[in-house]
This record gives sequence, C-alpha cells and structure tokens, in this order.
Amino acid sequence: MELTSKQTKWANLSLRGSRWWLVLILLLLLLLAGGLVFRQLTAVRLGQSTVGLTPLTELGSQKYHGVEGGLYPGGGNERPSAHNAAGIEIAESIRPLASNGSVNEESGKIGFVAVGMSNTSMEFETFQEQADGIPQLNPAVVFVDGAQHGKASQFVANPEDEYWTVLDERLAAAGLSDEQVQVVWLKNARARSNLPFPLDALLLKADLREIVELLYERFPNLKIVYLSSRTYGGYATIDLNPEPYAYQSAFAVKWLIEDQLAGDIGLNYDPDEGTVYAPWLSWGPYLWADGLADEGEGFVWEQSDFAFDGTHTSPSGQAKVAGLLYHFLRTDETAVPWFLASEPTQ
Repeated sequence: MELTSKQTKWANLSLRGSRWWLVLILLLLLLLAGGLVFRQLTAVRLGQSTVGLTPLTELGSQKYHGVEGGLYPGGGNERPSAHNAAGIEIAESIRPLASNGSVNEESGKIGFVAVGMSNTSMEFETFQEQADGIPQLNPAVVFVDGAQHGKASQFVANPEDEYWTVLDERLAAAGLSDEQVQVVWLKNARARSNLPFPLDALLLKADLREIVELLYERFPNLKIVYLSSRTYGGYATIDLNPEPYAYQSAFAVKWLIEDQLAGDIGLNYDPDEGTVYAPWLSWGPYLWADGLADEGEGFVWEQSDFAFDGTHTSPSGQAKVAGLLYHFLRTDETAVPWFLASEPTQ
C-alpha cells in the first residue's frame, strides 16, 4: 500500500522526533557521566587534609580508645635498652655471605629485602634509585624489591600465595640465595579492613606475625626485620585502606613487637633463650602524620603526595618515604654496622 503525501510527512516528522529523543537521551547520559566524573574529581580535591588523630610518636602515655601510644611500651619511642643492645649485637654479627651461607668478606652479599604491598614496592623502588648516591654504602648490600602490587597482608600471610613464587624469582634475578637474605623491611596492611578498633589491628597483627614466621622459615640467616605502618590515609577516595584504618595499622606493629619484648616463645630470636623461631623485630621509620596538621612546624602529608585514589603515594610521596627509610638506615644503631661501609667508598 502506498502512503499519501500527508502520511509520508507525518512519518518523516515521527522519525525526526525519535531522533531528537535519542539525541536528548544521549545528552542526558553524557551529563550524568560528566557529573559523576566531576564529583569524583571534587572528592579528590576535597580530601581530608587532617583527621584530628595524634601520631603514635606524639601520643605517648595518652590513650587512643583506651590503648597507650608510643612506639614501645610505656608510651616511649625508644627501644627498651636490653632490646636495643641485642639489636646492636645482632647487627654487628651481619657479614657478607656466600650463596651457601658461609662468611665471605671478599665477594659475599648482605641481602636487604622489602616485603609488602604496592605502596611498599613503589617506595622501595624510589629508595633503590637513590642508592647509588648513598655515601659510604656498604658495597656488599644488595637491595631487592620483594613487595608486590595487590598483595595486602592477608595474601602475603598465605604460604601458598603466588607472592612467594614471585619473591623467589626476584631474589634469583638479583643473584641472591635464600641464605644471603639477612635484613627485611616489612610494610603491609589489610585490604578493605572495616572492623572496629582494635579488631582491625589485631587481624593485621596476626598477618604480620605469620609473615615474619614465614620469612624466618625461608631465610635461615634472616636476623633483623624492621616494620613500618601505613602513611596518611585521609585523602583516600577508595575503600582500600582509608582512615582511621591507616592510622590504626601502627598498633598492629606496636603490639607484635611488644609480644617479642614480653618473651613470646614463638617470636624468640635469642638462642640463649631456647629454640629460635623469629628474627629480631624493631620499628623502622614511622610514616604517619596527620595530613597538614603540622604544616610549618613538622612533617606533613600533602594531597599531592598521593595518586588520584588518595591511597597510593605519588612520586613526591614515594620520595618522602624513601627519605625517611634512608635517614633511619644511616642513623639507627642497629642499621649502621651492616648498612654503611667501615671505610668511605669511592
């Protein structure tokens, strides 16, 4: 049947109208998408520059939810004298080792390995890039970035996780045997932990303990593990590890070290006290500060120190962590004996 000119006209108008509806719908979808992007960008710009929490190093004998501050018992930030003395003695016993674990002062190696998650990896890579410029660095020290993207503490604590296979591959690529690994920097956190305090910190502590035990099982000459907790999480725009969980991760480290100080048999590092199950544990650099709260007076975390997600450190943030780690290793009594050469290097 043929359409009349009037019917054709209405058909064309109808088609034209449907096209306009399609265009309108597309415009609405674009506006909606643009609004979502705008809100996301706004959220990034409006990240919390402070969350009102006190760094553990400044909390002292004050309490956080009834729990004492400080890096060590009694609200202090200094190692107890006996533990410090033991750490110095252990550090002085670290020597370059051949692949079979025997001392070889000429060509032996001291393996220093980073263990943890993506932030740890990026920050240690920055530290490694600066290593060539470290004055008096012990030439026997070999750095290995064993930290891996996507490997939160619950994964690394699993001995069957692929984390350990990749770590083995990286050690082999660096020319290190298991027997040559003697020092570890461990920095990790639980992904998407949303349990109330102290449960979140207790779970992380359990993970860290398992990781320490696994490390000692794999590396028979591992003598020292330095631990660090998270950086500031107030700018976070994702739920991976925002505040207050980033802040509270420090209590997991604090409590694990306190267990060793209290004589926990499973964390014994002293052969004079019985079977050794763990390396000597200590705080490494403490990395948390309350955003810009101390701006102009002390260490701060700026929004530019983080990537778009407010969780992973940006190049400037990575440089800050690398700098803190470098300062710690150059000045701490338990690091200087193995990290620095006894004579200036050329």
